[in-house]
Amino acid sequence: MSFKPRALAIAGSVLVAVSLTTVAVEAAPATPAKPAVTMFFHPFSIVSPNFHEDGFLPVSAEFGGPGSAGSGCSGRNQAPALHWSNVPKGTKSFAFTITDVDAPVADFFHHWVVYNIPRNVTTLKGHGSNPFSEGTNDYPTVGYGGPCPPPNGEIHHYVFTIWALSVSHVSGTHLTYQKLMAAIAPHVVGAASTIGKFRLPLDQ
Repeated sequence: MSFKPRALAIAGSVLVAVSLTTVAVEAAPATPAKPAVTMFFHPFSIVSPNFHEDGFLPVSAEFGGPGSAGSGCSGRNQAPALHWSNVPKGTKSFAFTITDVDAPVADFFHHWVVYNIPRNVTTLKGHGSNPFSEGTNDYPTVGYGGPCPPPNGEIHHYVFTIWALSVSHVSGTHLTYQKLMAAIAPHVVGAASTIGKFRLPLDQ
């Protein structure tokens, strides 16, 4: 079974929410609101050299290190690398998020929040030094926090989304996913997603 429609549906629902916020913020009282959703059909794309669309994330991605005590996970906590192309017109910077859509919590579980990625950058190198602004994930730690699903064999799906923005800078230090979404809502000119899977124990 392919989960690409699932990923697109999830990303689409977020984009609709962002676009509606954009209309509410930008439309003057006497100006009819225009359907901003149409801006998201640009053929923007994102891929990873470390996993295939709908495939399993590398073992090295598992949560571990600082903040992982008591989580049941002791992985290498190395983020996959990402590359995006066909950037939408009007893009001045990017933001990036990873979301576990199977986590049994409200508003899903957010594993990585990155923003203030310059327009001329089309690659996020993953683990290692990240020169861009990093937000607070839901563990909560700053930076990347890898997958750590229950050790019952249940497959969780992680949506990797790159957001193209019409502003060159987003203010704020260590923003959460929710605060980032509120900050970028009026400035999203496109977005693209890919999805990866992970489960524990690893030997299943």
